Amino acid sequence: MLRERNFNFEKLDFLLHLRSKTCLFHSSKPPQNLSIIRTFCHQNQPIQSSSITKSISSATTIQNLIQIHSLIITSGLHQSAFFVGKLVNKYSQFRHPALSLSVFRQVSGPSNVFIWNSIIRALTQNGLYTEALSIYFEMLELSIQPDSYTFPSVINACAGVCNAEMGRVIHDCVLEMGFGSNLFIGNSLIDMYARIGDLDGAKKVFDGMPERDIVSWNSLISGYSANEEWARALDVYHKSRTEGVTPDSFTASSVLPACGSLGAVAEGEIVHGLVHRIGAQCDRLVNNGLISMYCKFEFSGCARKVFDEMSVRDSVSWNTMICGYSQLSMFEDAIELFRDMEVQFKPDLLTITSVLRACGHMKDLGLGTHVHGYMKRNNYACDTIASNILVTMYAKCDNLLASEKVFDEITCRDCISWNSMINAYIQKGMHDEGIELFKRMNNSQLKPDAVTYVLLLSICAHLLGVIRGKELHCNIIKIGLSSDIKVGNALVTLYAKCGYVEDALKVFEGMKECRDLVTWNAIIAGSVESGSCQLALEMISQMRTEGVTSDVATMLAVLPACFFLATKRQGKEIHSSILKLGFESDLPIGNALIEMYSKCGCLEYAVSVFKQMQSKDIVTWTSLVSAYGIYGQGKNALRTFKEMEETGTKPDHIAFVAVIYACSHSGLVEDGLAWFNRMKEMYLIEPRLEHYACIVDLLSRSGRLAQAEDIILAMPIKPDASIWGALLSACRAVTGATAIADRAAKKILELNSSNAGYHVLASNVYASLGKWDQVRNIRKSMKSRGLRKDPGCSWIEIKNKVYVFGTNQKFIEQYEDVCLLLGKLTDLMVKEGYVADKKFVLHDVEDDEKMDMLCGHSERLAIGFGLLNTSPGTPLQIMKNLRVCGDCHTVTKHISKIVQRKFLVRDANRFHVFEDGACSCGDHW
Repeated sequence: MLRERNFNFEKLDFLLHLRSKTCLFHSSKPPQNLSIIRTFCHQNQPIQSSSITKSISSATTIQNLIQIHSLIITSGLHQSAFFVGKLVNKYSQFRHPALSLSVFRQVSGPSNVFIWNSIIRALTQNGLYTEALSIYFEMLELSIQPDSYTFPSVINACAGVCNAEMGRVIHDCVLEMGFGSNLFIGNSLIDMYARIGDLDGAKKVFDGMPERDIVSWNSLISGYSANEEWARALDVYHKSRTEGVTPDSFTASSVLPACGSLGAVAEGEIVHGLVHRIGAQCDRLVNNGLISMYCKFEFSGCARKVFDEMSVRDSVSWNTMICGYSQLSMFEDAIELFRDMEVQFKPDLLTITSVLRACGHMKDLGLGTHVHGYMKRNNYACDTIASNILVTMYAKCDNLLASEKVFDEITCRDCISWNSMINAYIQKGMHDEGIELFKRMNNSQLKPDAVTYVLLLSICAHLLGVIRGKELHCNIIKIGLSSDIKVGNALVTLYAKCGYVEDALKVFEGMKECRDLVTWNAIIAGSVESGSCQLALEMISQMRTEGVTSDVATMLAVLPACFFLATKRQGKEIHSSILKLGFESDLPIGNALIEMYSKCGCLEYAVSVFKQMQSKDIVTWTSLVSAYGIYGQGKNALRTFKEMEETGTKPDHIAFVAVIYACSHSGLVEDGLAWFNRMKEMYLIEPRLEHYACIVDLLSRSGRLAQAEDIILAMPIKPDASIWGALLSACRAVTGATAIADRAAKKILELNSSNAGYHVLASNVYASLGKWDQVRNIRKSMKSRGLRKDPGCSWIEIKNKVYVFGTNQKFIEQYEDVCLLLGKLTDLMVKEGYVADKKFVLHDVEDDEKMDMLCGHSERLAIGFGLLNTSPGTPLQIMKNLRVCGDCHTVTKHISKIVQRKFLVRDANRFHVFEDGACSCGDHW
């Protein structure tokens, strides 16, 4: 008989095989719930069937329904397929599927497909998918023919257990039984294929449907959205509107996530308008979707408006708004909303994790501790995800002991647990502890992941531990993480920062197919940090060639390369790119531009950038004060500092270093001392080593060496080599400073015996004082220690080409012409009263040879070359890696007057603007 209804029983054996593979539960024993039901039977007289039907429908509690059930039993109607179906459905509605199954099992040999459909639907609606499929297989074994009402629930159950193979076999059965065109079954199939991730299968069913309704469209749209196929979801939605389908609230709730994820602002606003037109503005699911969408658009005001207008909110509404605030870094708002939520709702884990993140960013230890206590009271403390966030929160709130305690109490640690604790150590500069924890992790059953290696590589980069980094690189290759882009970026950063440029480029080139903007930023920033500035500029050029768009981080990384190389042309090009990309309003960008222009010899541009900045912080003001300082414009620096104070910006210790430095390089001794005292007395800032170094330099430059030495000896903190170095450097310009020079040199070499620069400084001072025995002793000491002096060099940029000159370098272009020109200029200078200051020749040789050595200084060669290769009147800009010597300083003043040129010379300390026989430093250099 069953075969006459076209059911393909050849599929049955395969379905039963699938049932055994998925361990579906099947029991022929009736449950023991019937005895409970019978205790509610209080009446014995017959009643009308219509009354029972009405009573079942109107039952409002499970107790009411059990009483009605007892009446059915006593009336002898408990075998009626109609009443059995009614009871099964009603118990299911009350979320008592066990009682639904009990009713079903009390029927003797149920053969009515209506009863089977009812119990399958009841179990499916209550999420008991395995049990529903078990009943379906039992139905087939008893040769009960499924009908069109059976399959929607069975298909739903297949999706529930994520059994794609079984779902496809059921689909075949549907087609073979002639139900392929059934609207409800088609909708169920679309939903099933979407839920198991077979979107092409869902689309194929949808396209093959002869008839569709709103559920069909919604099923496909929601399927795409659930699988994050946002563009396809929007495309189907647009097609539904084109075909005149009227959307409902479910349509809106399905398409809103797509709008949010794609950043489709206009489309999202249209859907919001549609929500009002279809009367769905009170639907919680829709409103929650709107809140999420607007948060993704970063329209926090719109999101909050939707939230505030909701008449009824659920926990999802609160969580979505709180999470949105956290993701938008609006942590104060997130915390405030959480406090409101606590009054009305019990926070769940999602709320807790969002608020803990906000507490960490706001450093709100009090609230974080309160939430932690709530977790303990509500048995959330054992949750690994929440505990991981707690570790991070306590670390950000500077309570590392609490972080360690939480970490130690995590019973089931995952990689994130270990990574969170390692990162906590890194944030506190406890790199050794981070490495030790990594070793513990390695010894545990849980092995490091990509994030762990990124963290460890960052430690190596910070410590310049390239050997350890290479060991990690080998491990990364062994475990197959070398293709991970974040790991690759960390390796590029490590090698570039440590000066291993070839290794960095090798990793960089190996990432050609997967590198992102972070990769480019890593190679640029690392190159600058290790001094490979030319490489950084080449990389930014290559970025443009390959069509990669820079971001703010790129610009902040490359701008220092411009001022290290003093290439204002490329600095201006990068500034132009910043304007095109719309980054000019970014505060750190403005600050970096001020620094770049000031150090490239373009003070007027730096001032212009400063004036155009709409917002300024302490870094902005300090940058301009520093800029004026290195140009010797102390009065402008003081004026800027006072303007900063008038705006209410409170100066910090770095700002005071800048202003005292400016006074030092402008001869404003009393002003410098006054600001030093003001820092201590008005702003209660305790002087640091760098402040004392500036004061010693201030006094020393003005010839007050004894007072400077007294300051050093009276310091409450131990002076370092830089402070003694400031005193020693000034000794060569002061007559009778031999004793102070001896004491300073002795101290400086004691404090930093391995620094070649301090040895050279001491040697130079002794040479200027004519103490050649001490010079020879220092040079012997340097040789025995393997220390080498950095050779002096200068460079000049002409027609976009940089020319570099070393001291007495005889193989430069036009060398003979340059020497001839410098000789003629020397003759003219002598006529004007120039006398060579031979104490700046640091070798014990004859006077004639000393004169030749002075003429061969790199800055003079650069000036001569520039004069020969530029038009008369063209300003020249020369850069030098060391301090300009006193004689070259005098010579440059003379030449500027003779040739009527402006020379901008930047040495290791500052800028000198030579014009018409004078220097902007006022000889305070």
